[in-house]
Amino acid sequence: MKHFLYVSIFALFLQSCGPIVSTVGMVSLGAASKEKGLGTSINDNLIKTKISNLIFKFNKELIADTKIFVNSGSVLFTGKVKNPNDKIEFTKLAWTIRGVKEVNNEIQITDTTSIKNIARDIASLGEIRARIMSDKSINSLNYSIDVVNDKAYISGVASDEVEMNLVKNHVSSARFIKEVYNYIVLNKDTR
Repeated sequence: MKHFLYVSIFALFLQSCGPIVSTVGMVSLGAASKEKGLGTSINDNLIKTKISNLIFKFNKELIADTKIFVNSGSVLFTGKVKNPNDKIEFTKLAWTIRGVKEVNNEIQITDTTSIKNIARDIASLGEIRARIMSDKSINSLNYSIDVVNDKAYISGVASDEVEMNLVKNHVSSARFIKEVYNYIVLNKDTR
């Protein structure tokens, strides 16, 4: 209870720092049930918030078409940008943040956005989330999923290889998915 109080106060403090930081306040709600634990969840959310703030300062228009996932200090960027230099800048900015252990930049360069592609990506993402959430042997809070141009990117922490393979199977069997990029790590914490 004491830790929850500290986390809640800390989250409220961070929320007053700006609109980008508002997601950090939600970390206390689901962090205790995640495989990676409360401390790691808080660190990952701080890293994500710092990266988001740097990207917002660099070019606030890039935030809408890109996503950031952080799991145990490993950063995954997905989405679309028009300029290749913007993709490079994402990686540079991420490495300036203390606690970042790895950066996977899967942002795609695109000059045009097809309504058809966007609709297919949204449909695939919805289908994948529904499959994972309905599977009782998977803790859906442990996974981040993004779909860009029929390519699925999954990251998170699995309790074991069986759970990881279940998640990968759900993702790869979605209707429009052509490729799956797996950034899931196994939980090695045996507490």
